[in-house]
Amino acid sequence: MTRTMENLLLMALIAALCLGTGVNLAAQGQTATPTSPPPAVAASDKPHGPVPAELTKSLDSKKVKEDDPVSAKVTVELHMRNGGTIPRGSTLMGRVTEAKARSKGDPQSTLGFTFNKLTTPDGKVMEIKGMLVAIGPGTHTGEQAQSGSIGPGMMAGHEGTGTGTTPTPMPNMNQGQQSSAAMLNAQSKGVVGLRNLQLEENGVLTSSGKEVKLDSGTQMIIQIEID
Repeated sequence: MTRTMENLLLMALIAALCLGTGVNLAAQGQTATPTSPPPAVAASDKPHGPVPAELTKSLDSKKVKEDDPVSAKVTVELHMRNGGTIPRGSTLMGRVTEAKARSKGDPQSTLGFTFNKLTTPDGKVMEIKGMLVAIGPGTHTGEQAQSGSIGPGMMAGHEGTGTGTTPTPMPNMNQGQQSSAAMLNAQSKGVVGLRNLQLEENGVLTSSGKEVKLDSGTQMIIQIEID
């Protein structure tokens, strides 16, 4: 056998050994463990629900500007399913998000505001997210419209069976008083008893008039979530 043939046979043997090793490694390799999917994010169970309130200072879209402060007073006592209470007279604090008077280039005037803080009469502060869902004229029926409380179910809590809300009428008002005062309740949506005013889905008020003007004492339903 010539040296050339010996070299060829040696190279073929080396190649066969390498191929065999590769096959063995593949056969002996372990199957990769599949990556576990990330845990599902639990649904939010933060206390939330509609809160009746009254505007504490008038707002005019011709005079206010973005980031100006807005405040409202909670008009009934609220009991949450987690045992917590929001007393009547608590203050909702927020800011103007947009304000525009009607002009030649704009067919309507707009006013938007949100709430981000709730302060109880004893000084407790809660961070919230609050958006206007209903609005009506101010009421002057006296203490009868301001008294009473709303029981468990008005707002959902951590210990509740769900995160929904139970619509509850404003307390201590007979049908005649509710009608004459255009009283809002937890079921109210949009604009009630105010002319030439619309409430958009994003909580912004619009009007074909020169401005959107809200008097002090204007009734509101604020949908809030407590952080």
